[in-house]
Amino acid sequence: MTIQNCYFIREQFFLEHPNFQKMLDPDNVSKQSKRIHICIKVDIDTNTFYIPLRNNLGVAVRKFGRIGYSVPSRSRPNAGLDFRYAIVINDVKYIESHTVQKIPHSQYAIIANHYEEIKKLFSIYLNGYKKAARKGRIQKEPLYRESSLINFCNELDLV
Repeated sequence: MTIQNCYFIREQFFLEHPNFQKMLDPDNVSKQSKRIHICIKVDIDTNTFYIPLRNNLGVAVRKFGRIGYSVPSRSRPNAGLDFRYAIVINDVKYIESHTVQKIPHSQYAIIANHYEEIKKLFSIYLNGYKKAARKGRIQKEPLYRESSLINFCNELDLV
């Protein structure tokens, strides 16, 4: 049985891309590969995005914009999906599906029930990132300054 939309990213991906910037848990490949990611297939291009589920996202909407989507549980009330650390992986050899549910049912239910809304909100974030990148404003925009999407200019057609 596969748990829909929840994945791990294999260590091999992080080992093959050691120079990536603005990644979660830099220099800790083991932790990177154990972090739960949610697959978001955005229809605006051919890329597959993986958004990390963090224990302490904090407030999903900040004064400068939406950084993610809140996915709280009883033991992790500040948990959520962090759009800033989304990564693009188009090769399935780096992806491992969950065969056992690894997050509380309440969190999985939020993700499953709000998947289309999450997808829409991430698309808005992604389009804003692309617009800021084309204008050369990534470092000036607080919403995108910490984005790991900086590593995927080729995939996002920003070269």
